[in-house]
Formats: sequence, structure tokens, C-alpha cells
Amino acid sequence: MNGKLGFGTMRLPLTDPSDPASIDLEKLSQMVDIFLDRGFTYFDTAYTYHEGHCEAALRQALVERYPRERYSLTDKLPTLLLENERQQESIFAEQLRRCGVEWFDRYLVHCATEAFWTKAERMHSFEFALRKKREGLTRQVGFSYHDSPELLERILDRYPEVDFVQLQISYMDWEHTPIRARECYELVRSRRKPVVVMCPLKGGMLSDVPDRVARMMRASRPGSTPTEWAIRYAASLEGVETVLSGMSSPEQMERNTAFMSRLVPLDAGEREVVRQAAEIISRAEPIQCTGCGYCVPVCSQRIPIPDYLHLYNADTRAGHTGFESRYVEYRSWTGDHTPASECIDCGSCEGACPQHLEIAGWMKRVAGLFESGTQARRA
Repeated sequence: MNGKLGFGTMRLPLTDPSDPASIDLEKLSQMVDIFLDRGFTYFDTAYTYHEGHCEAALRQALVERYPRERYSLTDKLPTLLLENERQQESIFAEQLRRCGVEWFDRYLVHCATEAFWTKAERMHSFEFALRKKREGLTRQVGFSYHDSPELLERILDRYPEVDFVQLQISYMDWEHTPIRARECYELVRSRRKPVVVMCPLKGGMLSDVPDRVARMMRASRPGSTPTEWAIRYAASLEGVETVLSGMSSPEQMERNTAFMSRLVPLDAGEREVVRQAAEIISRAEPIQCTGCGYCVPVCSQRIPIPDYLHLYNADTRAGHTGFESRYVEYRSWTGDHTPASECIDCGSCEGACPQHLEIAGWMKRVAGLFESGTQARRA
């Protein structure tokens, strides 16, 4: 199983934590070196990551420092940003320039939800990507997906020639109703398509688990970490070629490449541990937000939705202890950003949310909790 770890570049190290564009090239280069030195090759980037600066950073840290045969590079068509069909050609050319390559190993249509799929069909995005494969500008074509198995089946029926599917799979999502990871995975495997896994840590949620869960995992596998359990869970599934991990530091890279270099699939007892862990975490983390940020650009009010949801979850996890510090943090956010109470319930964010969260309802709860100045009782 060596080689199954992929380097997801959505959450790279920063020189300024408040500026997503301030990618720390020195640390990123260290991470690239560790990754390649340990025999891993799969790099995954996107046009929108780090406010459009990720592809160029990867060019500097990877492409300009290593021969092309040393790595595999995946990029994505930013369906959400498309305004007309002609844009696809210019964006693709720009992606090649940013990355400093003549071709991609894999290119994905970002088809996260029904709304993305509708736009992709209107823009003929799958036809565009498949044409790039025929032109030799990408070796394989796939799509990334976060919606129902019913829509997934329609896409696979319409485009049976796609080479692979990128799915959100974690032990939290396996039976989770909005994501329905198990059903999506089984459908893709029934079509004999390879699977690339994204979000195995659910935006970091499965690295920072409740103490009870961490103790269960250590008791079952001494010396292990919650991150290791989550990535091993996804990597243990048959037909999974790569599990993407959005690593943010050389230390994370050292740890993840270490256990993935000697990967052992979960056994039956360990699968029971993660089943119990999912139940405990679902009670401690009421909002299953991964922090992807797709909701923010479509919000007309420019509300920093993921940050507010994170604060709400943190208060739940702490059992309201230390509420005052989170209240102060919320107030500091609203000094420069729109408060949650100004949500107009337009639904745009919910259409873009890969987790299918009822964001408008959660914004009301966030406002009720933090804008009253006292700890509110949740409904």
C-alpha cells in the first residue's frame, strides 16, 4: 500500500496566519522534499486554493526543483467561478502557466453538488476536460464529488469514459445522510472506477477529536494518533488509489509519511473503534463543517461562515466552559467582518456547500449565542 498518500495543497503553511496568500515557500519546499524522499508522488492543487496563489507556489517548490517524472500533478477546473464556456480555455492555459508544466497527470471537473453539476453541464465542462485528454494536455480526467449517489449515477451514466472519481470519504461520512459516502463509494466501485479520497480528516475535525475518542484509539493501537486512524480508515478501502491529506507543516508531513510508508489496513476491531468514535464525535460536533470556504465567495453579505461555525462547535465541545473567550473572539471577528445576524437567508451558501449544511439556520444560532452578550440556550 506504500504510495497511497497524496499531498493536498488547500491548507499550506503561511507566514501570516491571517493571509491565505502568504504561503511559506521555505516550509513548503521542506514538505515537498520529505514527501518525495519517502516515495510519494501525488500532488493535488486547484485554481482557487490560497486565493489563487497555490499553483504558483507549487511551481516554485516542486516543478522548478524536480524533474517532471518525479511527481504526479493534479489540477481542477473551477466550476463555481465560470461565467461562460469560453473561460475554460483561458483558465486551463493559465493553470498550466501557473504550475509551470506542459501537461497535467490528472484534471478534474469540480462537480461538488447539484448546483456545480448544473453549471458544468451548461458550460460543457466534461466535454472540455475530455478534449484536453485527447489533446495530450492531461493524462486522465475525473471529477470531485460531494453529493448524493443518485446524482453520481447520472454523471457516471452520462460520462462513462471518466478515468476516476474523487470522493469525500471519512469514518464520519460513511453512513452520514447528506454525504452517504458508503453508497457513493460502492457505486463507483461497481463501475470499476478507481477512487481518490478527499477530506479523510473532515477539515481537521478528525485530528482534534474528543478526549474519550483519543483514549479509545490509543488503547486499541498504542502510540497512534487520531489523524493516523482517519487516514488509515480511508486507505484501507479496496479500490482507493490515493488518500489526500491537506498537510500544513513539515512536522505533519513527517508524521503522515511515516505511518503511510508502513501502512497496515484496519482490522475488524479497529473498524468498531471508528464506528463508536463517529457516534461520539457527532454529538460533540453538531456542525459538520470542513472549512473548505466554498460558501464565502457566494455570500452577498460576505459573512465568514466557516469561522463562525468553528466557534459554535468549539463552544459545544467545551460544554460552554470558557464561553467568555469565544465571545471576545467572535466580537473581534465582527470588528472587520459581517456578523452572523446579517444573514439574509438567500440560500446561495447552502447550494455551494459540499457538506449540505443548513447554514442560514446555523447563522441564526451563532447570532443567538454570541451576539446577545450572554451564553444563550440552544434550541
